Amino acid sequence: MRTTKTRLGVCVALALAALFIGLPAFAGGSKEPAPAKPAAAPGYGLAEKGLPIVKDKITLKFVGMNMNATRIGRWDETDMMKALEEKSNIHIVWDMIPQKEWGEKKNLLIASKQLPDAFVAPLTLTANEATTMGADGVLIPLDALLAKYAPNVTGYMKEYPTYDPFVRSMDGKIYALAALQDLGFDSFSGAIIRQEWLTKLGLKMPATIDEFEQVLKTFKEKDPAGGGKTIPFSFMFQEGTAPNREVKRELEWFFMIFDVMDHPIHISIEDNGQLVFTADKEGFKQTIRYLNKLYSQGLIDKDIFTQDRTMLTNKIRQKTVGGYTDYRLKQSMALLDDEPNYTHMPPLKGPSGKQRWLRANIGMSEGAFAITNVCKYPEAAIRWLDLINEPENNIQMAYGMFKEAGWNKSEAQVPSTAQPGKWDVNSGARPKEVSANDWPFSAPIAESPILTPAWVIDKFSADKASTTAKRDTCAVYRPYLTKYPYNYPYRFTVKEVEDLGLMQTDLLNYVLKTEAKWIAEGFSDADWDAYLAQLKKLKVDEYLAMYKKAYERSLKK
Repeated sequence: MRTTKTRLGVCVALALAALFIGLPAFAGGSKEPAPAKPAAAPGYGLAEKGLPIVKDKITLKFVGMNMNATRIGRWDETDMMKALEEKSNIHIVWDMIPQKEWGEKKNLLIASKQLPDAFVAPLTLTANEATTMGADGVLIPLDALLAKYAPNVTGYMKEYPTYDPFVRSMDGKIYALAALQDLGFDSFSGAIIRQEWLTKLGLKMPATIDEFEQVLKTFKEKDPAGGGKTIPFSFMFQEGTAPNREVKRELEWFFMIFDVMDHPIHISIEDNGQLVFTADKEGFKQTIRYLNKLYSQGLIDKDIFTQDRTMLTNKIRQKTVGGYTDYRLKQSMALLDDEPNYTHMPPLKGPSGKQRWLRANIGMSEGAFAITNVCKYPEAAIRWLDLINEPENNIQMAYGMFKEAGWNKSEAQVPSTAQPGKWDVNSGARPKEVSANDWPFSAPIAESPILTPAWVIDKFSADKASTTAKRDTCAVYRPYLTKYPYNYPYRFTVKEVEDLGLMQTDLLNYVLKTEAKWIAEGFSDADWDAYLAQLKKLKVDEYLAMYKKAYERSLKK
């Protein structure tokens, strides 16, 4: 195995690369061995069971990625966190960094050794980062702490046999836990189209790529939004940075039309069980040509390469967008009173006549909780984690604090009138004078390192509108799902992570830049041949071989 010093060279190079090209490093490493865990401060007063967790108040700093770009709040100011602080005697200082800034800021934190006590929130760390940072001693193993201090967390882990292999590194240790929410979802996004415009213009639901193009042309020509404001179709080209498997890449379904199961790392498992690199396939080429055809005619939003979710949401709420991609139709970007004007668009048939959609493992999100070597109170940190995972706390961290009927000061849960004894999210209680983006949270909703099994949801939650909405979206695409999920949990050794290193960064960055350029400007067959040759120079064959090795190893397990 390479030395820690060697890993430092790799990681510094990756961090510098991330700053300039916008892709994340596999962070970790230091010139000298990681320092031993600092001794607990005098008067630590840890209680192994019961509350408060510590006799005298302590402070922990948590840093993580905030995926909610439209509502960024201070979690330490929420009612739920104040209540937990009073119970535990632990004050949490949260620093939640927007997703689009997270890769760069994470690398700077690690390179400057300005580490938090813990990295917290779903997808804050990748599995590869956890492996490398664990091997370098930046993250501490959690196994013994979990066994001694976390009966709730370990109990949930046992309920899901696939959880342990999902979070365990190749050296046999757990350095970062995954968030889990068992809602039965099996696809990530849906294609949404404005049914109101289809009806108004006498158009039928498009079923093929030619029909879809014609619908968008009609939207553009007839301008149903008025004043030349109509945007036939919009999406975000990519939000976030690969190789994070959950990066938001909202054009993936276009590739499925041409029988390519593409996503940010460009590695896919075909239905026959063969693992392939996707970005050199003929279907990939055809997809880019088709997208360029739409883009060059003004049928796709010119802002797809630069807009974020907030910008796209504002366009949709101004009722100027004919179609878009989203996690679900209802309870999302469209205004509540405008939701009935949209509908799901089934997968389009491409040249092969097939209809396909990407399967996803949505239940688990890696890198949600990891304790660093600077934490003076790791036992207290793991006890705090177990406290928020007590069933009644767990469901409040997931959906909002329990509040009395009529509560409208923040997004929270109130007693259900339809299902007595359970709780509803008060999504319709926001005062009219308060914008959706300014309505505060009552808890770290969707950003908590919690494991929420189905029985906890069933015990406390009435049927949630957002959950029902997502299930509706999944139901549309379930008949067309691929056999294997696009976010398959590949696991690499420390040496493999190092070998992937800049090879993956350079390769993915090259594909991303070329893809964007060609969608906007078009390309020739000669350009395609040159692109394939450059992929070879960037070691695409070695890249694929490494993923094949990890995949084959997982099959043996």
